[in-house]
Amino acid sequence: MSGMVREISESEYEQAVAAKSGVAVLDFYSTECPPCEALAPKYEALAEQFAERIQFFKIFRQGNKALAQRLGVTGSPTLVFFRDGKEVGERMTGELKRSELKQRLTALLEPA
Repeated sequence: MSGMVREISESEYEQAVAAKSGVAVLDFYSTECPPCEALAPKYEALAEQFAERIQFFKIFRQGNKALAQRLGVTGSPTLVFFRDGKEVGERMTGELKRSELKQRLTALLEPA
């Protein structure tokens, strides 16, 4: 994992994501999940590209079931986007194209 993507657990979620200002994206992933494995290098490349402006997090869905349940995340990968600690926009799930994700991240940076 690159230094740009930070893996967090449920106990760190409030502090890392919910209490932070700015834009963040949280990737709920699973093991033995081909779409998750396909997303990982794209996610890391985008994390490097947007490093100064967006925080990138990963969270292991099966290991953090209560949080996944609380946020209503039922599949992997699921990307949840935040602005100033509040969820914004539609989630992205399943097979994701890098271009679509990049477009979404760019849109998130535009003033609301």
